[in-house]
Amino acid sequence: MVTKHMNDDPGQPPGAGHGTRFHGLLEQDLRLAAANAVRRDFAELAFDHGPVGIIITDPRHRVLIANPAFSVITGYDRNEVIGWDIDVFHSHEQKPEYHEQRQQLAREHHWQGEVLCRRKNGEYYPELLAIDAVYDETGQVSHYVRAFIDISALKANESQLRLKAHYDPLTGLANRLLLNDRLEHAMRHAERRDHTLALLFIDLDCFKRINDSLGHAAGDQLLKQAGRRLARMLRENDTLARFGGDEFVALLEHDVSEVSAQNVALRLLEALEPPFWVAGRHLTISASIGIALYPQDSEDAEELLRHADTAMYAAKRSGHGRFAFADKALSRDMQVQLQREIALREALDAPSRHFKLLYQPQIDLGTGHPVGLEALVRWHSPGQDPLLPRQFLPLARSLGLAVRLDRWVIGQVIRQHQRWQASGSALAKLSVAVNIVDQHLLGSNTLDRQPLDHFLRAYTEDASWLTLEITCDSLASAPDEPHHLLRRLQRLGVKLAIDELGDSQVNFAYLSRLPIHQAKLSGALVASVARQERSRLLIGGIHRLLANLGVKCVVVGVENQPTAEALLAEGILVAQGNHFAAPMSVESLAEWLEEEGTTPA
Repeated sequence: MVTKHMNDDPGQPPGAGHGTRFHGLLEQDLRLAAANAVRRDFAELAFDHGPVGIIITDPRHRVLIANPAFSVITGYDRNEVIGWDIDVFHSHEQKPEYHEQRQQLAREHHWQGEVLCRRKNGEYYPELLAIDAVYDETGQVSHYVRAFIDISALKANESQLRLKAHYDPLTGLANRLLLNDRLEHAMRHAERRDHTLALLFIDLDCFKRINDSLGHAAGDQLLKQAGRRLARMLRENDTLARFGGDEFVALLEHDVSEVSAQNVALRLLEALEPPFWVAGRHLTISASIGIALYPQDSEDAEELLRHADTAMYAAKRSGHGRFAFADKALSRDMQVQLQREIALREALDAPSRHFKLLYQPQIDLGTGHPVGLEALVRWHSPGQDPLLPRQFLPLARSLGLAVRLDRWVIGQVIRQHQRWQASGSALAKLSVAVNIVDQHLLGSNTLDRQPLDHFLRAYTEDASWLTLEITCDSLASAPDEPHHLLRRLQRLGVKLAIDELGDSQVNFAYLSRLPIHQAKLSGALVASVARQERSRLLIGGIHRLLANLGVKCVVVGVENQPTAEALLAEGILVAQGNHFAAPMSVESLAEWLEEEGTTPA
């Protein structure tokens, strides 16, 4: 009996189906073998030509074979290292890390991480390394495959990015971010060791004036030079950071006391005393420094910085080139100051609603007739008595708002004078004096960068009745820019006066070259002129000096008749003060003129 196979084809001889299946299996094996051969070829290509360094070691980490990329990266010939222990290529400084690496390999048969290795020439470089175990038929580790790449370029880029992120590009000093990191770390360390540390907030005095008058390039030079000088005064483990603009912060660590912090502040101030050579000239600059101590003033980094900043402002108010320690009560005062700043900004957004102009007559002491007026501005802040310029003008200057306020005043005065002229008022015959801040003298710092003479031409063609008063300390030095502007104002017909003579320093040699028409002696200088012979002689001497320079002398703050008589006896002819008339509104001024029955001289 013959058994028919299910797979046998009736049309084929017996056993023909088995031959077909055999051939199919043979073809499959051949394809697998070919694929394996291809994979081996690709693996050899990757091993021989890939950019990744590969080392195969025995279970004891001795080199069996290395690829060409290993030689390119390390400088070793791949044949010379056969049999070497892999530790030869590693930095000795990382031996504890390699011990942990071996332990992890023994447990998990895999390790990956960053290591520091050494080239044949002795140079160290960082590499990213991955190690994997290979097993034999019994499941035991027969080899380790180590694949690595050189990440020196990546680390260099990372270092550059870190440098950009943590250092000021202009001065090379630490920036605010790095300062905050070091401050936080220093405070944690000080807390553990029960130590004190100090923050010194440093602000360069009058830097803005230099930056605006000489340009930002000169300002940058000055900042770089100042930063180098300040850094030299600190210890190696202290930090000097550029906090922003012309502000620096010094972090003093380890063994800091009030006395040592004070000594450092003094050294920093002294370091800035010698002149700086910038933009082809010598410049002098000082600084104001606020000092806050940890943990006495605060145990919070942000608050400690704020206390140091507040103390710096206290130092600045007491005069340039000073330092001050933090005072918590002062912080509350600064909050009040902030509210005042906000109120002043809001007032200048609508000046006609918040500021009023008063006029005080200037009197001819011989005839008693008015010869001029001074326009005086008052700030009517809600809930307060009207504020005098000395109570808000320094704040306006510090906020960069004084020029805007002055130009509003000048515009109001010009319009009022035009109304007097149109109505035929006798007041139109009087000259009107207006005080201006020294920022007007620097063309680059004026409102919208419009020079003062251009501003005036937009309002009036005839400014011969207008006198602009500038404080003495504005003319203490001899810059060229104010000199040129004053000449242009003179050509416009504007008369120029210096104010507060006797309260501030003045360079008389420079003054003699300027087109100054008038000088106003301060009230403090004449307060005792009627009682003290030396005061009278001083006033007389100043009057004669000014007369020799062709400058008229006006005295302010005259409060009684004896003072007026003493001034007249010294040849001074013009004065103003409450003895003659207090500052008054436009309406009151017209009434006063009618009541006095005098006519303008």
